[in-house]
Amino acid sequence: MRRRSFLTGALATGALATGAVAPLSACSQATPTSPEPTSGSTRAAAPAFEPFAGPTPDLAGTAEGVAPGFYHFPDDPIRREGYPLPQGPSFTGLLQGVAPPTPPSDNRNYAEAFTTLGTTYDLSYAGYAADYLSKFQVTMAGGDLPDLCMVVPVAQLPSLLEQKFADLTDVLSGDNIKKYPALANIPTPTWQIATVNGRIWGVAQPRPPAGLVVSTSQLEMEARGLGRDVTLRDGADFVSLLKDLTNTGKGQFAMGADPVTWLMPIIQTMVGTPNVWRNDNGTFVHEIETEEMKEALARAAEIVRAGYLHPQSFSDPTLNQSWWTTGVTVLYSQSYAGWGALARANPTMQVGNLDLPQWSGDGFAKVRKSPAGYADAFVGLKKASDDRIDQLLKIIDYFASPFGTQQYLDVSYGIEGYSYTRVDGEPVRTPDTPVPAGISYAGANSLAVIYGGPKEMVDAQHAYLSRVIPDGVANPAQGLYSETAVTKQASSAKEYSDTVRNILQGRQQVSEWDDYVKRWKDKLGNAMAAEYAEAAASA
Repeated sequence: MRRRSFLTGALATGALATGAVAPLSACSQATPTSPEPTSGSTRAAAPAFEPFAGPTPDLAGTAEGVAPGFYHFPDDPIRREGYPLPQGPSFTGLLQGVAPPTPPSDNRNYAEAFTTLGTTYDLSYAGYAADYLSKFQVTMAGGDLPDLCMVVPVAQLPSLLEQKFADLTDVLSGDNIKKYPALANIPTPTWQIATVNGRIWGVAQPRPPAGLVVSTSQLEMEARGLGRDVTLRDGADFVSLLKDLTNTGKGQFAMGADPVTWLMPIIQTMVGTPNVWRNDNGTFVHEIETEEMKEALARAAEIVRAGYLHPQSFSDPTLNQSWWTTGVTVLYSQSYAGWGALARANPTMQVGNLDLPQWSGDGFAKVRKSPAGYADAFVGLKKASDDRIDQLLKIIDYFASPFGTQQYLDVSYGIEGYSYTRVDGEPVRTPDTPVPAGISYAGANSLAVIYGGPKEMVDAQHAYLSRVIPDGVANPAQGLYSETAVTKQASSAKEYSDTVRNILQGRQQVSEWDDYVKRWKDKLGNAMAAEYAEAAASA
């Protein structure tokens, strides 16, 4: 194995660092786009991408979603013009997440936020996943909508949007977006998440579509005699690395975590399975139907059988981070969003990055691109007058203020000396003094910015994004609507997971996979493929 050093680190602030999901999870599908245009409307151009005219990044971002790189926070942040807004009515919002523990009456940051924004607000949080979905559905059924609402995939979503939410296409498409400079700074792929029926229905939080990241502990790599990092040529090199990192007598293993949701995507990336779906001249083929998937299952089963994973990976996968931080494991698989947070939280581990090769040895494996935003969700606006919609978009634009602005500091850190201080020029949050609740899911660009730490760390992460995003494999079903996917796919996730687990643990043979695939296609796969094909043809 040839050796090469990659230092990594980045700022990844925000509510959640999302992880990988099983291919059949509802969250793995993009926010739906109906195959039929809205009555009387035409498909519009995506909003133009125009980098914010603020501090010049040390490393430029791109419209494709490569994050701009900054080595330091500017000493004199730019104060955006137009804020505070003219005093207008208060606004309400329903979002995913958990409300800050300190209420507005006891937190000086709220009063400051109301002043710098120009209006007051009352945001409600309803948890995540199923908890939020339940609250969202009850809210939609009740009809008393907040001004801003985080929209998640539900049955008949196109009709729901047309009935209750503002169509923002004419306001945001093309160069119209430039009226809202922070929103124009959102990379182009992110807008696909909020596009339904060829129309724009909201604003999503951008994240680089960088797919899976395999982080290393360089400290442990050196301790196990392998140097700081390795460059792998093929699948055999990868397996050899896992073997070298495993010493069962000492309780040391190459990696942990749930093999279904982490090991399998690693091997799928290396053998080249489709990114969930493949479009073969108008025919949609799911990854589980392919020969590459059966190869991935066979390779992963060999790795599990060899004992290179922590023995509790199937039974206690949530312990994976503690295994990694205590040196029990060396490799840590995660989404890109969690990469920088892992590096900052564990500086002594010296986080590195493992570039995955193609299993056959024909160069780097192409990254299976993740959605270019948080959880395939977006913030929609309740139907209102043109003036009210403009005010709400300016409010979202404020919360999306890019890195290097005073408004970014106000939104992300609050009041200097109260909820943060400057340490060597960098803002550092004060413990136990939370910033005010903000619309972090409506265009907040904090997760799309790299800064802090040694220069080499920023360079390495930017180089990684610059390499994997242009050449990455997109999911052709991204942005297409399938009613079957939205209503039935989640119920099939357990059978998928159970079948993969049985094969990895040797209770079933790879040869039995075809029987599972046939059942899946009969239940929902054929219907999903047909609906995606129809949607793609219409688009």
